[in-house]
Parts: sequence; C-alpha cells; structure tokens
Amino acid sequence: MSSKTILDLRGVISPIDLLKCKSRLKSMEQGDLIEVMLADLEVVKDLIVIIKRSGDEILYKKKSMDCICLGIKKGSRTYTK
Repeated sequence: MSSKTILDLRGVISPIDLLKCKSRLKSMEQGDLIEVMLADLEVVKDLIVIIKRSGDEILYKKKSMDCICLGIKKGSRTYTK
C-alpha cells in the first residue's frame, strides 16, 4: 500500500540533505510517495541525478516562494552506480 511522506530539508546543509533523502528513499516500500522540500537549487539538481540513476520516479517539481518541492515515487530497484 502506498503512503505519502513529507521530508522538509530546508536549512539542512549539503551533502547531509542528499544523504537524508537517499536514506529515506531506501527505507520506503515500492509505490510509496515522498515530497522533498529543498531550498538550494543545486541540491535539487544533484537529487534529480540521483533519482534518475535509481528505479525511483520524479512525479513533479514545484517552486514556491521559499523552497522547491520534488514529488518522488519509490520504484522497484535499488540504487546503482
């Protein structure tokens, strides 16, 4: 059963924010949804690269006044190099 989690990483320094997001994705079940909130555009770009290398899927990217939100669906594969 899929569930949605919100992970607010605004104010968390890089690369800690990337590690926290990767760790959370790794612990999720296939089909689960997560919304990741980030303040740094460069971190968003790095996270998109990480997601593209995994079996996970970016559902959306939204910008607001104080953050960028990525909607991610947990896929069936684990991370690859």
